[in-house]
Amino acid sequence: MKTTTENNNALEYTQLSEDRSDRSKRPSLLIWEGAYANVFIVMTGGAFLTGMAILLGANDFELGLLAAVPFAMQSTQLLSPYLFTDPVKSRARVTTILAISRLLWLTVIPLLLLKGVWRLNVLIGIVSISSLLTMVSTPVWLAWMAEVIPKRIRGRFFSQRNAAVAATTIASMVCGSLILDWFRWHNNEAIGFIAIMLVAALGGLLAIRAMGRISNVPRKDEAEISHRIDILAPIRDHSFRKMLSVFVVWNIAIGLSAAFFAPHMLLNLKMSFFQIGLYSSATALVAVVSSRIWGKLVDRFGSKPILTICALGISLIPIIWLFLTENSLWILIPESIYSGLLWAGFNLAAFTLPIDRSSNANRTVYLSVFATVTGLAFFIASIAGGFAAESLSDWSFILSGTTLINYHLLFIGSAVIRLLAAVIMSIFHEPAEIRLPVVIQLMGYAVLKHISIGRQVFPFMSDNSESDEEAKNKI
Repeated sequence: MKTTTENNNALEYTQLSEDRSDRSKRPSLLIWEGAYANVFIVMTGGAFLTGMAILLGANDFELGLLAAVPFAMQSTQLLSPYLFTDPVKSRARVTTILAISRLLWLTVIPLLLLKGVWRLNVLIGIVSISSLLTMVSTPVWLAWMAEVIPKRIRGRFFSQRNAAVAATTIASMVCGSLILDWFRWHNNEAIGFIAIMLVAALGGLLAIRAMGRISNVPRKDEAEISHRIDILAPIRDHSFRKMLSVFVVWNIAIGLSAAFFAPHMLLNLKMSFFQIGLYSSATALVAVVSSRIWGKLVDRFGSKPILTICALGISLIPIIWLFLTENSLWILIPESIYSGLLWAGFNLAAFTLPIDRSSNANRTVYLSVFATVTGLAFFIASIAGGFAAESLSDWSFILSGTTLINYHLLFIGSAVIRLLAAVIMSIFHEPAEIRLPVVIQLMGYAVLKHISIGRQVFPFMSDNSESDEEAKNKI
C-alpha cells in the first residue's frame, strides 16, 4: 500500500506534468486566439465600420466620433485593478466579458433591416458598450500574457502572433470586401454588412474558446505580486512617465487623422471595398514578411530604439496621401509596402514597451493608466479632427495642380505632430538602453553582412578589427 507521502508526491508530479503540458500549448493557443480575434476586429472596424456608418447617414464629425469612442472607453481600464483583484478568477471573468462584448455586435443586424435616422445613434451606442466591456478587461489580459510569455522571447513570440494576425487581416479584408461589393452591385449593401457581422461574431467566439483552453494555474511567484492598488504609482515612476508622455503626443497625431483615411478612399478616391481590401492585404502581407525580423530586433536592441526608427518613417505616410487621386492609385502600391514594413515594427515595439516598463507588482495598474491617458489623447484628437473636417467640408485649395481638401489638412497636421513625437522619442534615454545611432549602425552592418558585398562597398569598415568584431558579436 502506498504511503501518504508517496501519494502526495505522485499527485504533485501529476500536477507538475499537467502544468508543463499546458505551458507547451500556451503559445500556439495564444497565436490562434490572436488570429480569430483579429477576424472580429477587422470586420467590426476600419473601412467596414466606416462604410456601415456612411450607409446609416454619418457625417465627418460622426465618423470621427465613431473612431474616438473606443479610445474614450480606455479610461474604464482604471476600474480594472478594483474589479479584478484575484489573478486566477479574473481570467475566467475576462473571457466571459469579452464573449458578451463580441456577441453584442449581432444587435447591429436589426439596424440594417430597419429605417430611420436613429439607427446611427444606436450603432454608436453599441460601439461604446462593446468597447467599454473590452477595455475594462484588457489590463488583466495583458498582465496574463506577460506571465505566459517570458520577457526574453516576448519580441519573437509576438512577432509570430502578429504574423498570424496579419494573415487573418488579409483573409478578412479580401473576403469581406468581396462580399460587400457583390451585394453593392446588387443594390443590397445592408445584407452584405449582415453577413460581415455574422462572420465577425464567429471569429470572436472562436478566440474566446482558444483563450479559455489556457488553464488558470497561478505563477509560482503569485504571492509576491502586490494587491495594493495605487493609481498614482505609474505617474511617480519617472521612466514610465516619460514613455507615457511620448505616447500621448503620438496618439494625438494618429487620432487627428485616423478616422478619415477610409472615407477618403470611399468618397474621394472612389475606391471599391475590394480595392481597399487589396490595399490593406498588401500592407498586412508586408507585415507578415517583416514581423519575424522586427521581433529579433526588439529582443536584441529593446523596444525604444525600434519604436523611434519606425516612428520617424511613419511621419511621412500622411504626406504621401496628399498626392493620391482617382488616376494615381498606383501610389498605394509602394505606400502599402512602406507603411506595412514600418507599422509592423512600430506596433510590435509599442505593444511590448508598456509591458516591459511596467512594475511586475502592479502591472495591471500601470497598463490601466497607460491605456487611459493615451486613449483620452486619441479621443480628444479624433473629436477635434471630426469637428475640423465637418467645419471645412466645403474648403478646397489648388496647389501646384493638386487640389487640397479638408482631409488633406488633417493629414498634414498629423504628419507634423508624428514627427514631433518621433523627435521626443529619440532625445530621452534610459540608463541601460542601446543608443539609437549604435542600433542603426549595427542594423546597417547586418544588412551588409547578408548581401555579402559590405567590405567592397564600405572598405573602411575593415580598418578597425576590434570594433568590427564587437559589432559581429552583437548581430
